[in-house]
Amino acid sequence: MSVTISPIGQNAAVQNSSTPTFEENLNIAKSSQILADYLKGNGKSAINADELSKLANNPAGDAPADVSAAAAYMLRHPEVYTAIETHDVPGADGLSGFWNFEWAAQGGLSGTSIEATARMEEAFDRAITKSAQVTEITTDKKAGLDASKQRPQ
Repeated sequence: MSVTISPIGQNAAVQNSSTPTFEENLNIAKSSQILADYLKGNGKSAINADELSKLANNPAGDAPADVSAAAAYMLRHPEVYTAIETHDVPGADGLSGFWNFEWAAQGGLSGTSIEATARMEEAFDRAITKSAQVTEITTDKKAGLDASKQRPQ
């Protein structure tokens, strides 16, 4: 998607935002697969909410970027994480095994209200971000246009 702004008497400015970031392409299945692979690859059978938060924030910088993004996705969508971690137990305890993430990666939450809610939240977040970008661009352009209309002192 491109946003073109053409102020009067000036050349058009084009901002190209057609390449979505890795984080924008994350969903329940992708995030779950990344976390399942990370847990198994590091010899861990499960992860708790605190460890998930540490992966997302990655203060030491030792977690791969995709793992950090997947953990951040789960933190942005706590209802998704709760649904995944309670897949095999009746109550939430904040601890999820890699098998729960594998279940979600294979579509365990597909077609559920939890998936629909997560998709709507993601769409709203993208819309808010784009709106802020448009506001910033138009404000800058309007300020420039207003400044060009000022009478010399």
